[in-house]
Amino acid sequence: MKTDRAITICLLHVLREYSDENHILSMQEIRQKMQLLYHIQPDRRTIYSSIALLLDLGYDISTFEDNKIGYYLQSRTFEQSEILLLIDAVYAFPFISNKQSSDLISKFQNQLSMHQRKKYTHLKVVRSSRKSDNRQVFLNIEVLDEAIQDKKQVSFSYLKYDINKTLKKRREKPYIVNPYGMVYMNEHYYLICNLSGKINTSLYRIDHMKDVVIQSSSWDKEYERKEDAMDAVYAFSGKPEAITMRCDNIILDDVIDRFGTNIFIRKTSDTEFEFTVHAPPRGIKFWALQYLQYVEVLSPIWLKDQITSSILQNKYITSKTQ
Repeated sequence: MKTDRAITICLLHVLREYSDENHILSMQEIRQKMQLLYHIQPDRRTIYSSIALLLDLGYDISTFEDNKIGYYLQSRTFEQSEILLLIDAVYAFPFISNKQSSDLISKFQNQLSMHQRKKYTHLKVVRSSRKSDNRQVFLNIEVLDEAIQDKKQVSFSYLKYDINKTLKKRREKPYIVNPYGMVYMNEHYYLICNLSGKINTSLYRIDHMKDVVIQSSSWDKEYERKEDAMDAVYAFSGKPEAITMRCDNIILDDVIDRFGTNIFIRKTSDTEFEFTVHAPPRGIKFWALQYLQYVEVLSPIWLKDQITSSILQNKYITSKTQ
């Protein structure tokens, strides 16, 4: 015979799985579920007692006295809208493999009742071919987090795609780095670090890492450059510089989405504006080329010249002169 504590746990599972505001369980239905699932049929007094205990423990249960129909779990760890947002995010993150995405989504869905879960069966992975093939991502994150907390170096193999679209080691010798933090940008999760013996900040995609191992050696020294990584554009780190650009109003939203609201924007005409941002020039170069029709880098001049040179050397132009 199950103890009162076990009956309370079984009751909580029944309410979590089978009840919500649109599916209120009567006392008879609760007893039937308990018998079907756990082969027990506690009397009404025992169930009343278990419900009272759950209420005392902070569970938000609507009772017959509240709704005049029956019993249901009124609030959960996550609201339905929050679960939907989390599921959409997991589907969208390319660094999480298809298998890991499915497992994680199942855990989120288990926070809902069986009836609520049916609403989300239509969701699909968008462009699943973009999902990482590396199933070590979550393990990588755990190991890296431990190394960061303990200020230890880590070693890892770094992968890149070959012509057959297969991830292969970039080199046989493992990378050894001082890990300082992790950051999500440009749809990927990166490790902020520097190579052992170097001072320049580097960013490595965590989904392209394999065989991450914490070393016995501590960081080279207390040298953190997280700010450089936060200023990175398109994951190109480096020393930030003041860069001024003139843009067409049509990309104002894109500018704010990329650089935030802390930038100073000056209106120069009815159709254009200028702004200055502190960021690594290499990343700005690629950003400006993406919006070539709408962006002009004004300073520094050397960066403007470099972008001009890239434009003149692109294949659309050079192929016409051959």
